[in-house]
Amino acid sequence: MEHPDTCAECKKDRILVCVNDSGDAVCTRCGGVDLNFACRSCGEEGPGFRDGRCDRCLVLAKITTLLGDVGSAGDARLKPMFDALAAVSPGTVHTWVVNDNSLAVLAALVRAGRGITHEEIDTLPQNRRTRHIRAAFVAAGVVPQRNEALAQLQLWVDRIVPTLPAQHQPVIRAYAEWHLVRRARLRAARGQFRPSADASNRQRIRCAITFLSWLTDEGASIGTLGQHHVDTYFDTRPSKSRALGTFLAWMQARRLITGIEVPRRKDGLPQRFQDHDDHAEQLRRCLTDDELPLEIRIVGALVRLYAIPVAHIVELTYDRFHRDDTHAYLVIEQNAVVLPPSLAALIEELTGVRRSAGRAYSGPGVPAWMFPGMPPSRPRNTTALHRDLKKYGLPTLAARNSAMIANIVDLEPVVASDLFGIAPQTAHRWAQYAQTSWATYLAARSADTQGR
Repeated sequence: MEHPDTCAECKKDRILVCVNDSGDAVCTRCGGVDLNFACRSCGEEGPGFRDGRCDRCLVLAKITTLLGDVGSAGDARLKPMFDALAAVSPGTVHTWVVNDNSLAVLAALVRAGRGITHEEIDTLPQNRRTRHIRAAFVAAGVVPQRNEALAQLQLWVDRIVPTLPAQHQPVIRAYAEWHLVRRARLRAARGQFRPSADASNRQRIRCAITFLSWLTDEGASIGTLGQHHVDTYFDTRPSKSRALGTFLAWMQARRLITGIEVPRRKDGLPQRFQDHDDHAEQLRRCLTDDELPLEIRIVGALVRLYAIPVAHIVELTYDRFHRDDTHAYLVIEQNAVVLPPSLAALIEELTGVRRSAGRAYSGPGVPAWMFPGMPPSRPRNTTALHRDLKKYGLPTLAARNSAMIANIVDLEPVVASDLFGIAPQTAHRWAQYAQTSWATYLAARSADTQGR
Protein backbone atom coordinates (compact mmCIF):
# COMPACT_ATOMS: atom_id res chain seq x y z
CA MET A 1 0.00 0.00 0.00
CA GLU A 2 2.93 2.35 0.54
CA HIS A 3 4.24 1.80 -2.99
CA PRO A 4 1.56 1.92 -5.71
CA ASP A 5 2.84 1.00 -9.15
CA THR A 6 1.65 0.48 -12.72
CA CYS A 7 -0.78 -2.40 -13.08
CA ALA A 8 0.36 -4.88 -15.75
CA GLU A 9 -3.14 -5.05 -17.27
CA CYS A 10 -4.91 -1.68 -16.98
CA LYS A 11 -1.61 0.27 -17.04
CA LYS A 12 -2.82 2.62 -14.29
CA ASP A 13 -0.96 3.50 -11.09
CA ARG A 14 -2.75 1.51 -8.41
CA ILE A 15 -2.07 -0.65 -5.37
CA LEU A 16 -0.91 -4.05 -6.62
CA VAL A 17 -2.17 -6.95 -4.52
CA CYS A 18 -1.88 -10.11 -6.63
CA VAL A 19 -0.51 -11.59 -9.84
CA ASN A 20 -2.26 -12.67 -13.04
CA ASP A 21 -1.80 -15.91 -14.92
CA SER A 22 1.39 -14.55 -16.45
CA GLY A 23 2.87 -13.80 -13.04
CA ASP A 24 2.62 -10.00 -13.46
CA ALA A 25 1.50 -7.79 -10.57
CA VAL A 26 -2.02 -6.40 -11.00
CA CYS A 27 -4.47 -4.23 -9.08
CA THR A 28 -7.57 -5.32 -7.18
CA ARG A 29 -9.91 -4.66 -10.11
CA CYS A 30 -7.88 -6.56 -12.69
CA GLY A 31 -7.20 -9.39 -10.23
CA GLY A 32 -10.84 -9.73 -9.21
CA VAL A 33 -10.03 -9.12 -5.53
CA ASP A 34 -12.86 -7.77 -3.38
CA LEU A 35 -10.88 -4.90 -1.89
CA ASN A 36 -11.27 -1.18 -2.54
CA PHE A 37 -8.34 1.15 -1.94
CA ALA A 38 -9.81 4.10 -3.85
CA CYS A 39 -9.96 7.33 -1.84
CA ARG A 40 -13.58 8.40 -1.43
CA SER A 41 -12.55 12.01 -1.95
CA CYS A 42 -10.24 11.91 -4.99
CA GLY A 43 -10.88 8.39 -6.29
CA GLU A 44 -7.16 7.66 -6.61
CA GLU A 45 -5.38 4.73 -5.03
CA GLY A 46 -2.41 5.51 -2.82
CA PRO A 47 -0.76 4.95 0.55
CA GLY A 48 -1.99 5.83 4.02
CA PHE A 49 -5.74 5.28 3.83
CA ARG A 50 -7.72 6.16 6.94
CA ASP A 51 -11.44 6.67 7.11
CA GLY A 52 -11.68 5.88 3.42
CA ARG A 53 -9.39 8.73 2.35
CA CYS A 54 -5.75 8.96 1.35
CA ASP A 55 -3.15 10.91 3.30
CA ARG A 56 -3.24 13.83 0.91
CA CYS A 57 -7.00 14.26 1.01
CA LEU A 58 -6.99 13.93 4.80
CA VAL A 59 -4.41 16.73 5.05
CA LEU A 60 -6.33 18.96 2.62
CA ALA A 61 -9.53 18.31 4.55
CA LYS A 62 -7.74 19.30 7.76
CA ILE A 63 -6.56 22.51 6.10
CA THR A 64 -10.12 23.28 5.00
CA THR A 65 -11.30 22.77 8.58
CA LEU A 66 -8.56 25.01 9.98
CA LEU A 67 -9.34 27.72 7.45
CA GLY A 68 -12.89 27.78 8.73
CA ASP A 69 -15.04 30.35 6.97
CA VAL A 70 -12.19 31.57 4.78
CA GLY A 71 -12.66 28.91 2.10
CA SER A 72 -11.90 25.44 0.83
CA ALA A 73 -10.19 23.72 -2.09
CA GLY A 74 -13.15 24.64 -4.27
CA ASP A 75 -12.68 28.36 -3.59
CA ALA A 76 -11.13 29.96 -6.69
CA ARG A 77 -9.03 32.26 -4.53
CA LEU A 78 -7.53 29.33 -2.65
CA LYS A 79 -7.25 26.79 -5.44
CA PRO A 80 -3.59 27.64 -6.29
CA MET A 81 -2.65 27.26 -2.62
CA PHE A 82 -4.40 23.89 -2.32
CA ASP A 83 -2.84 22.69 -5.57
CA ALA A 84 0.59 23.64 -4.27
CA LEU A 85 0.06 21.98 -0.88
CA ALA A 86 -1.23 18.86 -2.61
CA ALA A 87 2.11 18.57 -4.45
CA VAL A 88 4.09 18.39 -1.20
CA SER A 89 4.66 15.39 1.03
CA PRO A 90 1.51 15.05 3.20
CA GLY A 91 3.62 14.50 6.30
CA THR A 92 5.44 17.79 5.77
CA VAL A 93 2.22 19.72 5.24
CA HIS A 94 0.61 18.11 8.28
CA THR A 95 3.55 19.05 10.52
CA TRP A 96 3.56 22.57 9.10
CA VAL A 97 -0.12 23.29 9.71
CA VAL A 98 -0.21 21.67 13.16
CA ASN A 99 2.97 23.05 14.74
CA ASP A 100 3.11 26.54 13.26
CA ASN A 101 0.75 29.47 13.02
CA SER A 102 1.64 29.68 9.34
CA LEU A 103 -1.73 28.44 8.11
CA ALA A 104 -3.57 30.97 10.26
CA VAL A 105 -1.41 33.71 8.79
CA LEU A 106 -2.11 32.52 5.24
CA ALA A 107 -5.81 32.38 6.04
CA ALA A 108 -5.63 35.97 7.27
CA LEU A 109 -3.91 36.97 4.03
CA VAL A 110 -6.64 35.40 1.96
CA ARG A 111 -9.34 36.93 4.14
CA ALA A 112 -7.78 40.35 3.69
CA GLY A 113 -7.68 39.82 -0.07
CA ARG A 114 -3.93 40.37 -0.32
CA GLY A 115 -3.26 36.96 -1.82
CA ILE A 116 -0.16 34.80 -1.42
CA THR A 117 3.11 36.53 -2.34
CA HIS A 118 6.77 36.19 -1.42
CA GLU A 119 6.47 39.35 0.65
CA GLU A 120 3.59 37.93 2.69
CA ILE A 121 5.35 34.57 3.18
CA ASP A 122 8.40 36.55 4.34
CA THR A 123 6.35 37.58 7.39
CA LEU A 124 6.11 33.94 8.54
CA PRO A 125 8.74 32.20 10.69
CA GLN A 126 11.57 31.41 8.26
CA ASN A 127 12.08 27.81 9.32
CA ARG A 128 12.61 24.63 7.33
CA ARG A 129 8.90 23.93 6.90
CA THR A 130 8.12 27.43 5.64
CA ARG A 131 10.98 27.16 3.12
CA HIS A 132 9.58 23.82 1.96
CA ILE A 133 6.07 25.22 1.52
CA ARG A 134 7.41 28.31 -0.27
CA ALA A 135 9.22 26.04 -2.72
CA ALA A 136 5.94 24.20 -3.32
CA PHE A 137 4.20 27.50 -4.10
CA VAL A 138 6.98 28.36 -6.56
CA ALA A 139 6.64 24.94 -8.20
CA ALA A 140 2.88 25.40 -8.55
CA GLY A 141 3.27 28.87 -10.03
CA VAL A 142 1.50 30.55 -7.10
CA VAL A 143 4.51 32.82 -6.57
CA PRO A 144 7.34 33.51 -9.02
CA GLN A 145 10.80 32.03 -8.71
CA ARG A 146 13.41 34.28 -7.07
CA ASN A 147 16.96 34.00 -5.81
CA GLU A 148 16.08 32.64 -2.39
CA ALA A 149 19.63 32.86 -1.01
CA LEU A 150 19.69 36.61 -1.68
CA ALA A 151 16.20 37.12 -0.28
CA GLN A 152 17.02 35.19 2.90
CA LEU A 153 20.20 37.25 3.41
CA GLN A 154 18.15 40.46 3.30
CA LEU A 155 15.54 39.02 5.66
CA TRP A 156 18.27 37.91 8.07
CA VAL A 157 19.85 41.39 8.08
CA ASP A 158 16.45 42.94 8.77
CA ARG A 159 15.97 40.59 11.73
CA ILE A 160 19.46 40.80 13.26
CA VAL A 161 20.18 44.55 13.13
CA PRO A 162 17.33 45.67 15.48
CA THR A 163 18.64 43.26 18.15
CA LEU A 164 22.02 45.06 18.35
CA PRO A 165 22.98 47.85 20.75
CA ALA A 166 21.74 51.19 19.41
CA GLN A 167 25.25 52.57 18.86
CA HIS A 168 26.20 49.62 16.63
CA GLN A 169 23.07 49.47 14.49
CA PRO A 170 23.88 52.27 11.98
CA VAL A 171 27.34 51.01 11.04
CA ILE A 172 26.30 47.34 10.84
CA ARG A 173 23.25 48.23 8.78
CA ALA A 174 25.35 50.34 6.39
CA TYR A 175 28.02 47.64 6.09
CA ALA A 176 25.45 44.91 5.48
CA GLU A 177 23.12 46.85 3.16
CA TRP A 178 25.49 49.00 1.13
CA HIS A 179 28.44 46.67 0.91
CA LEU A 180 27.54 43.00 1.30
CA VAL A 181 23.89 42.92 0.20
CA ARG A 182 24.60 45.36 -2.65
CA ARG A 183 27.39 43.12 -3.97
CA ALA A 184 25.15 40.10 -3.47
CA ARG A 185 22.49 41.67 -5.68
CA LEU A 186 25.05 42.28 -8.41
CA ARG A 187 26.18 38.65 -8.21
CA ALA A 188 22.59 37.43 -8.23
CA ALA A 189 21.95 39.45 -11.39
CA ARG A 190 24.70 37.38 -13.01
CA GLY A 191 23.20 34.19 -11.60
CA GLN A 192 26.17 33.55 -9.28
CA PHE A 193 24.79 34.11 -5.77
CA ARG A 194 24.28 30.76 -4.04
CA PRO A 195 23.46 29.58 -0.49
CA SER A 196 27.19 29.24 0.27
CA ALA A 197 27.65 32.94 -0.55
CA ASP A 198 24.73 33.78 1.76
CA ALA A 199 26.43 31.84 4.57
CA SER A 200 29.74 33.61 3.90
CA ASN A 201 28.13 37.06 4.07
CA ARG A 202 26.37 36.19 7.30
CA GLN A 203 29.71 35.14 8.77
CA ARG A 204 31.24 38.50 7.80
CA ILE A 205 28.38 40.35 9.48
CA ARG A 206 28.62 38.21 12.61
CA CYS A 207 32.37 38.85 12.79
CA ALA A 208 31.76 42.59 12.54
CA ILE A 209 29.14 42.42 15.30
CA THR A 210 31.43 40.37 17.54
CA PHE A 211 34.32 42.79 16.99
CA LEU A 212 32.24 45.85 17.90
CA SER A 213 30.94 44.08 21.02
CA TRP A 214 34.52 43.22 22.03
CA LEU A 215 35.58 46.80 21.38
CA THR A 216 32.84 48.05 23.71
CA ASP A 217 33.94 45.60 26.42
CA GLU A 218 37.46 47.02 26.07
CA GLY A 219 36.10 50.50 26.79
CA ALA A 220 36.72 51.69 23.21
CA SER A 221 34.60 52.60 20.21
CA ILE A 222 34.99 52.99 16.45
CA GLY A 223 36.06 56.60 17.00
CA THR A 224 38.85 55.60 19.40
CA LEU A 225 39.91 52.43 17.61
CA GLY A 226 43.68 52.08 17.59
CA GLN A 227 46.17 49.75 15.95
CA HIS A 228 46.78 47.98 19.25
CA HIS A 229 43.09 47.03 19.43
CA VAL A 230 43.22 45.46 15.95
CA ASP A 231 46.50 43.66 16.62
CA THR A 232 45.27 42.27 19.94
CA TYR A 233 42.02 41.04 18.40
CA PHE A 234 43.73 39.38 15.45
CA ASP A 235 46.31 37.73 17.70
CA THR A 236 43.57 36.07 19.76
CA ARG A 237 41.27 35.21 16.83
CA PRO A 238 43.45 34.48 13.77
CA SER A 239 40.80 32.29 12.14
CA LYS A 240 38.51 35.32 11.72
CA SER A 241 41.10 37.52 10.02
CA ARG A 242 39.69 37.43 6.48
CA ALA A 243 36.05 38.05 7.48
CA LEU A 244 36.93 40.88 9.87
CA GLY A 245 39.48 42.33 7.46
CA THR A 246 36.65 42.97 5.00
CA PHE A 247 34.78 44.99 7.63
CA LEU A 248 37.84 47.01 8.69
CA ALA A 249 38.78 47.74 5.07
CA TRP A 250 35.21 48.92 4.41
CA MET A 251 35.31 51.28 7.43
CA GLN A 252 38.69 52.61 6.36
CA ALA A 253 37.50 53.27 2.81
CA ARG A 254 34.64 55.35 4.23
CA ARG A 255 36.95 57.16 6.69
CA LEU A 256 35.13 55.79 9.72
CA ILE A 257 38.59 54.76 10.89
CA THR A 258 41.99 56.09 9.81
CA GLY A 259 45.60 55.11 10.24
CA ILE A 260 44.81 51.43 10.79
CA GLU A 261 46.87 48.76 9.07
CA VAL A 262 44.55 45.88 8.40
CA PRO A 263 46.35 42.52 8.67
CA ARG A 264 45.73 40.54 5.54
CA ARG A 265 46.12 36.83 5.25
CA LYS A 266 47.66 35.90 1.94
CA ASP A 267 45.49 33.80 -0.30
CA GLY A 268 46.55 30.28 0.48
CA LEU A 269 47.49 28.06 -2.42
CA PRO A 270 45.79 24.67 -2.53
CA GLN A 271 47.49 22.13 -0.31
CA ARG A 272 45.36 19.03 -0.63
CA PHE A 273 45.73 16.92 -3.77
CA GLN A 274 45.16 13.32 -4.70
CA ASP A 275 47.78 10.85 -5.76
CA HIS A 276 47.40 10.20 -9.49
CA ASP A 277 46.56 6.53 -8.94
CA ASP A 278 43.96 7.35 -6.27
CA HIS A 279 42.38 9.95 -8.55
CA ALA A 280 42.23 7.50 -11.45
CA GLU A 281 40.81 4.72 -9.25
CA GLN A 282 38.04 6.96 -7.88
CA LEU A 283 37.13 8.08 -11.38
CA ARG A 284 37.03 4.45 -12.49
CA ARG A 285 34.65 3.64 -9.63
CA CYS A 286 32.37 6.50 -10.61
CA LEU A 287 32.18 5.34 -14.22
CA THR A 288 31.97 1.56 -13.72
CA ASP A 289 30.86 0.62 -10.18
CA ASP A 290 27.16 -0.32 -10.38
CA GLU A 291 26.97 -0.65 -6.58
CA LEU A 292 27.32 3.12 -6.14
CA PRO A 293 24.14 5.25 -6.34
CA LEU A 294 23.68 6.72 -9.81
CA GLU A 295 23.68 10.34 -8.61
CA ILE A 296 26.90 9.80 -6.66
CA ARG A 297 28.61 8.28 -9.71
CA ILE A 298 27.70 11.21 -11.97
CA VAL A 299 28.58 13.94 -9.46
CA GLY A 300 31.84 12.24 -8.51
CA ALA A 301 32.85 11.88 -12.17
CA LEU A 302 32.05 15.53 -12.98
CA VAL A 303 34.20 16.69 -10.06
CA ARG A 304 37.14 14.48 -11.07
CA LEU A 305 36.95 15.20 -14.80
CA TYR A 306 36.09 18.88 -14.96
CA ALA A 307 36.74 20.26 -11.43
CA ILE A 308 33.15 21.50 -11.20
CA PRO A 309 32.11 22.57 -7.68
CA VAL A 310 29.25 20.54 -6.25
CA ALA A 311 27.26 23.77 -5.80
CA HIS A 312 27.40 24.22 -9.59
CA ILE A 313 26.68 20.57 -10.38
CA VAL A 314 23.35 20.55 -8.51
CA GLU A 315 22.23 23.49 -10.67
CA LEU A 316 22.60 21.52 -13.91
CA THR A 317 19.36 21.03 -15.82
CA TYR A 318 18.44 18.38 -18.36
CA ASP A 319 18.53 20.84 -21.25
CA ARG A 320 22.30 21.21 -20.71
CA PHE A 321 22.81 17.64 -21.91
CA HIS A 322 22.46 16.80 -25.60
CA ARG A 323 23.78 14.53 -28.34
CA ASP A 324 24.63 14.87 -32.00
CA ASP A 325 25.63 12.19 -34.51
CA THR A 326 29.05 11.68 -32.96
CA HIS A 327 29.26 12.92 -29.37
CA ALA A 328 27.35 13.71 -26.18
CA TYR A 329 27.78 17.19 -24.69
CA LEU A 330 27.22 18.87 -21.35
CA VAL A 331 27.05 22.66 -21.20
CA ILE A 332 29.26 23.76 -18.29
CA GLU A 333 28.78 27.46 -17.60
CA GLN A 334 28.63 28.67 -21.24
CA ASN A 335 30.70 25.93 -22.87
CA ALA A 336 29.58 22.64 -24.40
CA VAL A 337 32.06 19.98 -23.25
CA VAL A 338 32.37 16.57 -24.91
CA LEU A 339 31.57 13.81 -22.41
CA PRO A 340 33.17 10.36 -22.24
CA PRO A 341 30.66 7.79 -23.54
CA SER A 342 30.47 6.06 -20.15
CA LEU A 343 29.50 9.30 -18.36
CA ALA A 344 27.00 10.20 -21.09
CA ALA A 345 25.38 6.78 -20.61
CA LEU A 346 25.06 7.41 -16.86
CA ILE A 347 23.32 10.76 -17.44
CA GLU A 348 20.92 9.15 -19.92
CA GLU A 349 20.19 6.41 -17.37
CA LEU A 350 19.51 9.06 -14.72
CA THR A 351 17.08 10.80 -17.07
CA GLY A 352 15.18 7.55 -17.55
CA VAL A 353 15.06 6.87 -13.80
CA ARG A 354 13.77 10.38 -13.08
CA ARG A 355 10.99 10.11 -15.65
CA SER A 356 9.87 6.66 -14.56
CA ALA A 357 9.75 7.85 -10.93
CA GLY A 358 7.91 11.05 -11.85
CA ARG A 359 10.75 13.25 -10.57
CA ALA A 360 11.77 14.86 -13.86
CA TYR A 361 9.64 17.81 -12.78
CA SER A 362 9.42 21.20 -14.37
CA GLY A 363 6.58 23.40 -13.22
CA PRO A 364 5.72 26.91 -14.42
CA GLY A 365 9.01 28.77 -14.60
CA VAL A 366 10.84 26.03 -12.67
CA PRO A 367 13.96 24.44 -14.21
CA ALA A 368 14.08 20.68 -14.77
CA TRP A 369 16.93 20.01 -12.34
CA MET A 370 19.17 17.05 -13.10
CA PHE A 371 19.60 16.60 -9.33
CA PRO A 372 16.29 17.76 -7.83
CA GLY A 373 15.78 18.24 -4.13
CA MET A 374 12.62 18.00 -2.06
CA PRO A 375 10.37 19.36 -3.40
CA PRO A 376 11.79 18.90 -6.91
CA SER A 377 11.29 22.57 -7.72
CA ARG A 378 14.70 23.28 -6.17
CA PRO A 379 18.10 21.61 -6.60
CA ARG A 380 19.49 19.09 -4.18
CA ASN A 381 21.05 20.29 -0.93
CA THR A 382 24.82 20.53 -1.38
CA THR A 383 25.70 19.82 2.25
CA ALA A 384 23.87 16.49 2.17
CA LEU A 385 25.44 15.65 -1.20
CA HIS A 386 28.96 16.36 0.11
CA ARG A 387 28.19 14.09 3.05
CA ASP A 388 27.00 11.29 0.76
CA LEU A 389 30.07 11.58 -1.47
CA LYS A 390 32.33 11.31 1.55
CA LYS A 391 30.36 8.29 2.81
CA TYR A 392 31.08 6.46 -0.43
CA GLY A 393 34.78 7.30 -0.34
CA LEU A 394 34.57 10.12 -2.91
CA PRO A 395 35.43 13.36 -1.03
CA THR A 396 35.56 16.43 -3.24
CA LEU A 397 38.20 18.97 -2.13
CA ALA A 398 41.41 17.10 -2.99
CA ALA A 399 39.75 15.55 -6.06
CA ARG A 400 38.68 18.95 -7.40
CA ASN A 401 42.10 20.49 -6.76
CA SER A 402 43.74 17.63 -8.67
CA ALA A 403 41.29 17.95 -11.57
CA MET A 404 41.81 21.72 -11.69
CA ILE A 405 45.59 21.33 -11.94
CA ALA A 406 45.24 18.65 -14.61
CA ASN A 407 42.97 20.84 -16.73
CA ILE A 408 44.55 24.25 -16.25
CA VAL A 409 47.98 23.06 -17.39
CA ASP A 410 46.51 22.70 -20.89
CA LEU A 411 44.19 25.75 -20.87
CA GLU A 412 44.66 29.50 -21.06
CA PRO A 413 43.50 31.22 -17.82
CA VAL A 414 40.73 33.09 -19.66
CA VAL A 415 39.40 29.78 -21.02
CA ALA A 416 39.64 28.16 -17.59
CA SER A 417 37.77 31.11 -16.09
CA ASP A 418 34.85 30.63 -18.50
CA LEU A 419 34.86 26.85 -18.30
CA PHE A 420 35.05 26.47 -14.52
CA GLY A 421 33.04 29.57 -13.61
CA ILE A 422 35.84 31.12 -11.53
CA ALA A 423 37.05 34.70 -11.41
CA PRO A 424 39.77 35.57 -13.98
CA GLN A 425 42.26 36.48 -11.23
CA THR A 426 41.60 33.12 -9.56
CA ALA A 427 42.25 31.34 -12.87
CA HIS A 428 45.54 33.26 -13.23
CA ARG A 429 46.62 32.24 -9.72
CA TRP A 430 45.82 28.62 -10.49
CA ALA A 431 47.77 28.83 -13.77
CA GLN A 432 50.80 30.32 -12.03
CA TYR A 433 50.60 27.70 -9.29
CA ALA A 434 50.30 24.89 -11.84
CA GLN A 435 53.29 26.16 -13.83
CA THR A 436 55.42 26.50 -10.70
CA SER A 437 54.43 23.03 -9.50
CA TRP A 438 55.12 21.54 -12.93
CA ALA A 439 58.51 23.24 -13.17
CA THR A 440 59.42 21.99 -9.69
CA TYR A 441 58.33 18.50 -10.66
CA LEU A 442 60.43 18.55 -13.87
CA ALA A 443 63.46 19.87 -11.99
CA ALA A 444 63.11 17.11 -9.42
CA ARG A 445 62.81 14.50 -12.16
CA SER A 446 65.88 15.91 -13.93
CA ALA A 447 67.96 15.87 -10.74
CA ASP A 448 66.85 12.34 -10.02
CA THR A 449 67.81 11.21 -13.55
CA GLN A 450 71.25 12.84 -13.31
CA GLY A 451 71.80 11.24 -9.93
CA ARG A 452 71.31 7.87 -11.52
